[in-house]
Amino acid sequence: MKIFFDPDIPAEIQDEIKKIVEEQVQGPCPSCGCDEIYVSLMGNTLDVKCYDCGESFFELELEVEDQEQTA
Repeated sequence: MKIFFDPDIPAEIQDEIKKIVEEQVQGPCPSCGCDEIYVSLMGNTLDVKCYDCGESFFELELEVEDQEQTA
């Protein structure tokens, strides 16, 4: 299975997302048989879908941690 990430997804969280996708998606797309996955970011939600036909496998909401900045 090949996983492509939207350019808006930070590189530092891509490995963690890849592990989740590999656990949740158990084979090729049931609609078209493609084994390529595209992960896009919409607000705080990741949409995991088929790269070819766009059928969504699942969505995952990201938790955003508040980071206080010190001056």
